[in-house]
Amino acid sequence: MRRSGVLLHPTSLPGLGGIGSIGAPARDFLRFLAASGQSVWQMLPLVPTDDGGCPYNSTSAMASNTRLIDIPDLCGEGFELLDHSALDDAPRPENWERADFEAAGRWKNAKLASALCRMKQSDAPVHRALRAQFEKFCKESSGWLDDFAMFDTLQSVLPEGPLWTNWPKGLRDRDRKALSEAASRYASEIELRKFAQFIFRMQWNALRAQARGMGIKIMGDVPIFVSHNSVDVWCHRELFELDAQGFPGAVAGVPPDYFAKEGQLWGNPLYNWKVLAKTGYAWWIERLTALNNLVDIVRIDHFRGFEAFWSVPVTEKTAINGHWVKGPGIEFFNAVAKALPGLEIIAEDLGITTPEVDRLRKDAGFPGMRVLQFGFPLDDANDHHALHMHTQDSVVYCGTHDNDTTVGWYLSLDETQRDRVRRYLSIDGNEIAWQLMRAAESSVAELCIVTVQDLLSRGSDARMNVPGVAKGNWAWRMTDALPGWIADRLRDMVEVYGRAPWQQKKA
Repeated sequence: MRRSGVLLHPTSLPGLGGIGSIGAPARDFLRFLAASGQSVWQMLPLVPTDDGGCPYNSTSAMASNTRLIDIPDLCGEGFELLDHSALDDAPRPENWERADFEAAGRWKNAKLASALCRMKQSDAPVHRALRAQFEKFCKESSGWLDDFAMFDTLQSVLPEGPLWTNWPKGLRDRDRKALSEAASRYASEIELRKFAQFIFRMQWNALRAQARGMGIKIMGDVPIFVSHNSVDVWCHRELFELDAQGFPGAVAGVPPDYFAKEGQLWGNPLYNWKVLAKTGYAWWIERLTALNNLVDIVRIDHFRGFEAFWSVPVTEKTAINGHWVKGPGIEFFNAVAKALPGLEIIAEDLGITTPEVDRLRKDAGFPGMRVLQFGFPLDDANDHHALHMHTQDSVVYCGTHDNDTTVGWYLSLDETQRDRVRRYLSIDGNEIAWQLMRAAESSVAELCIVTVQDLLSRGSDARMNVPGVAKGNWAWRMTDALPGWIADRLRDMVEVYGRAPWQQKKA
């Protein structure tokens, strides 16, 4: 089935509070997607982030990013937890095109604390109902919620700082008595974190229900690795390659590639796949189940790491001196398919691929990714990223969140390379973003994903991420809702290439 979608992380939406939210701005974007004939909304990981906003280095693989909570919605029907005057002190950034994760977190946490207080003290029917729902959520989610709320609290309150390896031995090693004492001492802080996760889930469920009603699927993203400083590693040290004190001897990364000449040293701990296999990959299945409760399609980041992953000694300063280590292979995906039959998965198979990686993807039955920017300058006529080499079992992009925008990419080419692009696509290059999107929509790939930055024909200043660069990423935001003419133009394009939802129904 031919489909089209748009990549936009909710932090990039407009709105109040320093970053985008899953409230009114997200609902407006859903209406744009429906009007423009789109079937998929692709997002980055929805997990908690630090003040830098990177969603690929989270403190939890199961929890959600509560900075995405919409505070204005808490003033309205169904919540009534805040007065509208609570919005008066919302942070107002100097540059509305740049998300301020720190200010957003500080402001929203303060408002959530006020909302929790009202919910607990009020006898209004709406608040009695919310209390009952909150208790049910805490009970049903206790498997991950209790540990996350404790971990996040300890990171905030302990004088030793947020690194769990620096905590007092009892807390570092999860001694029952130490944890019980901490749960009593920091009960209010722990409750607030549980409440924030509850509010996120309430708002998210409403958004997802609206998306489903419009025939739009949400594509989530699961990073292959987790942060060393995460609740997952703190609670499950046996699942990772760590020493007795909890430190890794080798960490994850990728060798030199298109994005970085020295490779990328991610620093994540490596999995102990032998131990995971003995459990039937239970932790991973729990992780994917949690994500599947939030989204309709799962994109697995760094798919090639399941065939073989790049292991780098922890003493290295770059990723150059690493080596490949075999991953779990098809056994892992067979276990996932058995536990979660029907889960729609897309493999992010970019980077250094091999016949073994391609075979694993095909054996698992997942579509891979094709990026048109990688198909130029056509030095290899058989490059599978080139438009004429695409296959149906793939997802086509002009560029992903890791690439430059199409305008920025095109302007970075020398004139000879630009000429080759123009001749290959038979275009003049005057509207390069829309011209490359048209080429992507024409691909035989069953799913095409475009970015909002390309819909707006934005340059490199609107780029979401530069791999290998530690600061300044993830912050780009829209300043206003997308105009109707863009929806009209995109709808016409997807109709020409048979990707509109109503065309699928006729077929």
